[in-house]
Amino acid sequence: MHIVLKHSRKYLLLPLLLAAANSSHALNANADRMNLSCTQDLNVQELKCDYRMFTAEPAMEITAESDGKSLTVNQPETYPWNNALTAILIVVDTSDPARQNVIDENRKIIQRMLAAANPHDQFGLASFNKSLRLEAPLGSTHEEILAASGNLRAVGMTTELYRSVLEAIDILKKTPADRKSIYLMSDGLAEDKAYFHQDVIKAAKANGIVITSLGFPRSVSQSVGLQTLRRLSEETGGIYVESDNSFHLPDDFLGRPFDSMDNGGRFTVSMADIKPTGTGTPAVAIDIKTASGTNHTEIPLAVQLSAAEIMEKMQAAPGTPTQPSATAAQPPVRIITRETPAEPDYFWSWYLVLIALLFLLILVITAFFMTVYRQGKKRPAAAMYAGGMENKPFAYLVVQDETKKRYPITKTTWRIGRGSDNEMTLQDSSVSRRHAEIHRDKGDVFTIFDLDSLNGVFVNNDKVKKQILHEGDILDIGDISLRFTLLSNEYALEEATVMQHTRSPLTH
Repeated sequence: MHIVLKHSRKYLLLPLLLAAANSSHALNANADRMNLSCTQDLNVQELKCDYRMFTAEPAMEITAESDGKSLTVNQPETYPWNNALTAILIVVDTSDPARQNVIDENRKIIQRMLAAANPHDQFGLASFNKSLRLEAPLGSTHEEILAASGNLRAVGMTTELYRSVLEAIDILKKTPADRKSIYLMSDGLAEDKAYFHQDVIKAAKANGIVITSLGFPRSVSQSVGLQTLRRLSEETGGIYVESDNSFHLPDDFLGRPFDSMDNGGRFTVSMADIKPTGTGTPAVAIDIKTASGTNHTEIPLAVQLSAAEIMEKMQAAPGTPTQPSATAAQPPVRIITRETPAEPDYFWSWYLVLIALLFLLILVITAFFMTVYRQGKKRPAAAMYAGGMENKPFAYLVVQDETKKRYPITKTTWRIGRGSDNEMTLQDSSVSRRHAEIHRDKGDVFTIFDLDSLNGVFVNNDKVKKQILHEGDILDIGDISLRFTLLSNEYALEEATVMQHTRSPLTH
């Protein structure tokens, strides 16, 4: 049975259009130095706005206009207003055991931040490495926050920065507050594979959450990770603050750490004189003047239509009765019934096609693996090096234990550490996440650099920060002893046994 309704669709949409004409619309805009959030209330013909400056400076004057006509700005009110609430979640990076000294400094910084807090500030504390851990929920007392920060330990082996910040955003978005911010303490290094920068930015903006980043560089060579933190702050309207080499933050920030949140205010703009022109969506231009300049923002408005205007537009549409009345005939409803012819059953034919495609796929996979197997048998054994590489390595590092495992150096920059992103990964607690680097220049000269590791780098029992390597040198990376050699594996099989330099392992 098929039912055809003529004209009735327009009448069914009428309640929806009337509801839309009397609803509120949320509008957001970002200027260079300001975030502005407005709600258009069509019932009272007002635009209600809340603004926040990225740097603490009061507004000297607020003006608004539409289509060249000045609008009335009412009730300017500065933040924090009565019963205001700012929700702040402090998030601390605990992803590297070598960062415990940074964690200890972070606790002192948290103590100073709490001492500078205002009565309307509400705090929570979380830590992250592989995932986020809520140490103290939002609304905890200062004593509870400090006690929880004293239990923080740098024990993580991986850093899932973006996923952890997304989890922090999820906690904040469920918290009722006028303003919300994440204070992120990290070195900015991220090892996420499935979560990305734009995921965090999108979620933060959608929920009105500001990210304030406090950067603590692990070393000079790793300070590039701080760019991640800077971008997170810049793109969410927060600020970025970087520590010195002793992991201390500037005193002017610690004296007033929440100025970027505790400024701005709210106001309303009368829209009584704004009428749709028919040439496009109307907009309100808002200028907020401060001592450092004028912040200009344009807010697009939803088109305002009354019930009478909606009826007039509907009646003017083609195929619509121009003047419906009580005596006019109702829109006709035509009912058509007919027997639906049986359709042929193609089930078995599709089933056979599926079997044929599956059989073809099995043949292709079998042929592929047979080809790989045959090529593997033809490949000379001497051409295979550690890690499956066929290009001849520049040099080798040989573990000085019973395994004599050989690591080929195949890049001009060869990183050694416990982290999985190094060219040479040593899973030992005495090795820092990024411990050392070996550089090869064009003259086949190899130089090892210590990347500010916790236990240092030793060459022939001498602790070094930078050292040119020679054949047979013994390197100590934490408790791991390695021999540097330019000789291939085949030559090593013919070498005579020699006494190696040794030294006592470090104590921790």
